[in-house]
Parts: sequence; C-alpha cells; structure tokens
Amino acid sequence: MQMSSAGPTFVKLSQWAASRTDLFSAQLCLELGKLHDNNSTHSPDYSKRVVAEAFGVDSLESVFEVWNDVPMGAGAVAQVHSARLLPEFIEAHRDQLRKTKGPAIAAREADLLLKNPGVAIKVLHPGVEKSIRRDLRIMKWGAHLLSLLPGMKWLSLPEEVAIFGEMMESQVDLRVEGSNTQRFTANFDARPGISFPHPYMSLSSSKVLVESYCDGVPLRAFLDINRHTPFDRMLGSRGLDAFLHMLIQDNFVHADLHPGNIMVELNPPYAATPLDRFVEDFYDMSPFNKYRRRQNDGPLPSSSEAHEHVRRILSDYGEGRIAYGEKNERISRYMDYLYASGFTSSIVFLDCGLVTSLDDSNRRNFIDLFESVCTFNGRRAGHLMIDRCLTPELVIDPEVFVLRIQDTILRVRKVSLQLSKLTFSEIFNPVMNAVRIHHVRLAPDFINIIMAMFILEGIGRRLDPESDILRVALPMLRTWLKEDAKNELSLQHPASTAAAASRRWNLYKVWLYVEFREYFDRVRNWGYDDAEFFGEFSPYVSI
Repeated sequence: MQMSSAGPTFVKLSQWAASRTDLFSAQLCLELGKLHDNNSTHSPDYSKRVVAEAFGVDSLESVFEVWNDVPMGAGAVAQVHSARLLPEFIEAHRDQLRKTKGPAIAAREADLLLKNPGVAIKVLHPGVEKSIRRDLRIMKWGAHLLSLLPGMKWLSLPEEVAIFGEMMESQVDLRVEGSNTQRFTANFDARPGISFPHPYMSLSSSKVLVESYCDGVPLRAFLDINRHTPFDRMLGSRGLDAFLHMLIQDNFVHADLHPGNIMVELNPPYAATPLDRFVEDFYDMSPFNKYRRRQNDGPLPSSSEAHEHVRRILSDYGEGRIAYGEKNERISRYMDYLYASGFTSSIVFLDCGLVTSLDDSNRRNFIDLFESVCTFNGRRAGHLMIDRCLTPELVIDPEVFVLRIQDTILRVRKVSLQLSKLTFSEIFNPVMNAVRIHHVRLAPDFINIIMAMFILEGIGRRLDPESDILRVALPMLRTWLKEDAKNELSLQHPASTAAAASRRWNLYKVWLYVEFREYFDRVRNWGYDDAEFFGEFSPYVSI
C-alpha cells in the first residue's frame, strides 16, 4: 500500500479511516487497518538530544543510571524508551520543585521517583509537527475538491478533515497525553484493579513525556493462547466495567484501547490488615502461608519475577526457540500455578493521548441512544439516529432506515447483549451499512466510542464470553438518570423529571428481565417463549 510511505500523518489518517465503518466499506477499512503496525523509529541519538534539551543538561549521564537505546515501542508520531533515573538527580529535582511547587508537591513526586526510579520516556519523531501541518493543508484541499462531486456532500469531508486535524495537533503536544493520564488516574482512584502510569509533568515538555515505568505482562499473552487461564474472567470483567465507567459515568473515554495499550499486573498475596499479619506471624494460618505449603516450591515469586518469567516464554517463542503449542502450554501451566498460589490480576491502561469526551448535547444523544438499545426499543433508536445526526435533511428513505434498525435491535433482544451469544459485528455491521446507504451522518465522537466498543468486545469475548454488557451497563445508566433527574429538578423541570423516572422504571424492568433470563438459562433451557413466560417483564411486550 503506497500510503505506508507517505509519512506519519497519512499513516495516522489510515488508522483513523480504518475506524470509520460508517463512511467506508468494511473491505477498505480492513485494508487500511494493516497500517497500524507500520511505524518506523528514529535514531536513539536524536532521542537523547531532545531529552537532554528538555531536562536542561549537556549529557544524560548526569540524569540516568540506565538508558535503553532500543525503543520499547513506536507509533506514528513518537517512540518510547525505558530508563532509570539517578538518585542524585531525583534529590536535585526535589530541591528544585520545593522552590517552584512547594514542599508538599516536591516531597510527593520525589518519593514516587525514589520508590520507582524506572521511567518510560516518550519522544516525538523529528520534524513531525512540520510534516503534519503540510499534510493537513493537502488534505483540506483534497477534501474540498471531493466534496464538489455528486453524492459526496453528505460525507462533509472538509469538516471530517478539520476534526482529524484537531486530533493530530493534540498528538504532537505530549503534555496533553500527560494531562489525560492524570485525569484518568483521578477518575479511577477509588476503583481497584485499574491503574495508569504516573506522568511526571515537571520533567515533561511538548516533545518529551516522562511517566512511571509500568511492569507487567502484555494483554496479548492472555489473548493469543488457545485456552483460558484462571485470570481471564476477572480481567474481562474489570475491563468491561472500566470502559463503561469511562463512557457513562466519567464521560472521558480512552479512544485507543487496542491490546497493545493494555498490560496485566500479576500481584502476589500479602497480609492486608494488622489482623492478617497477626495470624500470619503467630498462628501460621494465613492464606499466604497455606499457599506456600501447598505449592512446596520455596518462596513465591515477586510480581516482577512473575512478569519476567512470562516475558521469557514470549521471547523464546518470538525467537523460534519453542513452538506455538509449547508456548501456550507453558504460559497456561504457569498461570495455573500463580492463581493457585493466591496471585491476583489487575489492568494497566497505557497511551492516553487519544480520548473522547462528549459535550452536553452529544452526551445526551448518546445516552438516549444507548438506553434505547438497552431497552430494545429499536424504533426509537432509529428515529433518534436520524433526528440527531449532523445532516438530517440529507437522509434517504428515513422510514426504511428505522425499520432496518428496529430489525437489528429485535435480534439483539433475544440474547440481551451476552457476548457468548452475540458479536458486536452482528449489531453494528448492519447498522453501519444502513448508515452509509441512507446517508445518516453520525457525530465523529459517536463513531470513536462505537469503535472502542468493537475492540473491547473482541477482548471481552476472548477473556470472558459469558459476560453480559447489559448487566454492567444498566446500574450505571440508572445512576446517571437519577443524577440527571436531580439536575432537572433543581432547574424546576418537572416534566423532564417525570420522563427520567419513567425511563428508570423501563431500565429496572429490563434489568429484572436479564436477571431472570440468566438464572433460568443457568438452570435449564425451559423452552418457553420470553413474552409468554416473563409476561410484563419481557421488553418485547411492555417496553
């Protein structure tokens, strides 16, 4: 593909276009998606020079104890190196922060660095800002010409290029990614099992981002073996819960959640409370000690040792020293051992440069549409997509479009969004085809969220195919509607408050339906028709 040699902007454009299944055919999106892995690296000498300028030093030897010239990874606009800071530099940095930020901030950041001096340093590729500005001018000119062709007006290509340009401009200031990571960390502060790197903003600049080094196992290690590990169900559940929290409660969604940006931490058991430590020390009855006796293999590995063991297996396979089947067997056996030894797993999200956050109007539109899908009201979903699209006056055969959406939602109702019985492609492929055929132009932020859900579905299906999106989403939707109703009441909008109460009752009915259905599916397939058996609890009948 010729676009692979056209520079970082066009590689990024191909990645963006590959996600726009509402605008382009599935075959074209699949072909463009191949460029996700076509990222070149720049020289380590350039990285060292840029980092030295950002730190204000002549040589990195006064800053880093260890610097790795080989990049950990490379993207369209930047690459990442691992390094370890010198204790002397950390102390000097503490003194500098004490003068500029105050003693509290200085002590907190220095303590974090002393505890974990390993850092990941992201460096922009040389000349990427100039290249992006040049390429965006070319794209704007081309989009204007294409929009003059018959049948192309509904695509609004100049507006799409403008949106893409804003995304690219945010990518070339790495402080934006650092700020996004800080916000994600604050949003998930009280949610266990999910973490993000810590950005050191005082050490970062527009061209260099310094973050804490996160030790872990690539999620791909769990996805690429042909069997399930004991950790899969918890990882799938936490990933789904985290994404829906971002989407419904936080309105701040990580828009680049492919497996390469997700890591798994394997955490050994430990005595969490003074009572646990008392039992462990004096009665030798703690779970930790029982696991050690049962395994009878000496001390348990630390978290870093467990990660390194898995990485060695992956490295042996990558270099051809072991076969695919042996790699799967060794990883599966080791995960069984860790799980039996009391290890737990948690998720680390990386690379927070791309995010989606809906404004009030678009968020209301999306929640209304998501609620219609969750309550299986296909006709309302179809009308909402037309009424709230960007160009409703250009929609072709709106009633036919509504019928297409209604038919898709009726198929969804039969399995209540359970991943083992339904793929998102079975939902969104016909929806996106209908969008293209009928010229229903959706907001780009909608598509970003839908594509993130596509990726999440693939991960969730592999890790926990029995997970049900409705069971997780409905309580969050109820909470959001309750808060929304409070806001409406404070603004003295009783009609809107009554409508929100009615919608919450609809969600309660669907929740009861899903719970009843799962219970009886687990016991036995009773063979009754849903409407006949569940009566008013069946959304098909009463909603």
